[in-house]
Amino acid sequence: LYIVCFHMRNEEENNKSSIRNFLSKINYKFKNHNYLDLAITHSSFNEKKNYTNYERLEFLGDRVLGLVIAELVFKKHYKEKEGELSKRFSDLVSKKTLIKIAKRIDLEVMIRTSREYGYKIKVTESMLADSLEALIGAIFLDSDFIMVKDIVQKLWKEVINEQTTPPDNPKSYLQEWCLKKKKNLPNYTLLEKKGPDHEPVFIVELKIEKFMQTKATGLTKQEAEINAAKEMILKL
Repeated sequence: LYIVCFHMRNEEENNKSSIRNFLSKINYKFKNHNYLDLAITHSSFNEKKNYTNYERLEFLGDRVLGLVIAELVFKKHYKEKEGELSKRFSDLVSKKTLIKIAKRIDLEVMIRTSREYGYKIKVTESMLADSLEALIGAIFLDSDFIMVKDIVQKLWKEVINEQTTPPDNPKSYLQEWCLKKKKNLPNYTLLEKKGPDHEPVFIVELKIEKFMQTKATGLTKQEAEINAAKEMILKL
């Protein structure tokens, strides 16, 4: 009994230490820790209670992040046209960027998942991106738009500064190519979603009618479509 209590007490202290380290990296202290708990809880942690996970906060955080990034890009690149701003925006709110930032702040060690055979379910890159959006939603609810904007600006500062030019979007490039060559516009079809819910793989078919087609996979439907567009561009 003593050993069990000691182990539980030691684990609790480690968790508190991890939380303190994590909060110092995002430079925010929650007034209501329930928001933080939700933001780092995957649906597998308590499958019977769908409302006690990060999915609803993810929905909110996605919209808050979009507004913050749109304003930052709009003000920073005041001479650029709508199309160029859209390219920057899409890249900055993409899963790829979310995963990069989530890894930088060590969000992986914070996410709570269920246990199988005594081990935690592996935290996937998709979970990292979703939980980061939920974290942004949680900070917004716990504070206000000005605070969450300041935090996002600091977390995204490096990737925003790395965008010396508007990044090329493979899907946009392919669509422009089709218009220029007078081909049918690209059509993306989701063929299959396989794997467990916490680690899905999407298979997408890209077809330019009466011309060419290809397939690709991704951790999200959007990523699979982008990969398919890249494959098509390579073929072209």
